[in-house]
Amino acid sequence: MATQDDGIAIILANRHYIYQLLQHIFGIEPNRELLDIATNQHTQEALELMLDEENCDLNTYLALLTKLRLALSADPDPTLDKLTSEYTSLMIGPHKLPAPPWESVYVTKERALFQESTLKVRRTYLNYQFLPANYPHEADDHLAFELDFMAHLAKLTLERFDQQKIDEVKKLLDDQKAFLQDHLLVWIGDFAEDMQKSKTHHFYPQMAALTKQFLEADDLALDELMDLI
Repeated sequence: MATQDDGIAIILANRHYIYQLLQHIFGIEPNRELLDIATNQHTQEALELMLDEENCDLNTYLALLTKLRLALSADPDPTLDKLTSEYTSLMIGPHKLPAPPWESVYVTKERALFQESTLKVRRTYLNYQFLPANYPHEADDHLAFELDFMAHLAKLTLERFDQQKIDEVKKLLDDQKAFLQDHLLVWIGDFAEDMQKSKTHHFYPQMAALTKQFLEADDLALDELMDLI
């Protein structure tokens, strides 16, 4: 029993780690500390645990992270400048974004911000007293905020599991499954596809594709966790 519990705890911890990392990747401008985390051995091991190599080109992403780690070591400032420029053009502007990072853009005909879908996301956040860092200046359904919410729930799940509050764990897993199905998985595929249309491919288009594949894998992992707990 202890062995199974240890295995569950490892999966819960890795889920939290990856969600938190992806939230930082899409939520803040790149910096050396973030990139060191993104390219370290722990991240590689977490991805290998969570992603099915048969359904995900994991080696491609690991090769990208290795290449980036070497570039940061050999030529740190120009490498960071390239990534910062790419992040700005894809996530901030000032020009039209090839893949706007808000759910409402992808689920409404108007492709506009602050729609009913945004309010639905906000109401879900409030069930857990969660408010995005830039509330109310940024729409609640920004990709980084939705990933941050999942990271928040993943952390709560790990804590409740450690405390053996199994009913709360089951409720948290159910709510994460619902949020994936009702929100992130509804639009992440279109977002990742649009990101591939960008003019630069240093890091972020590949991370968008990786995020899609991780969310799909996590959807299956949640089913497995609910069967085990």
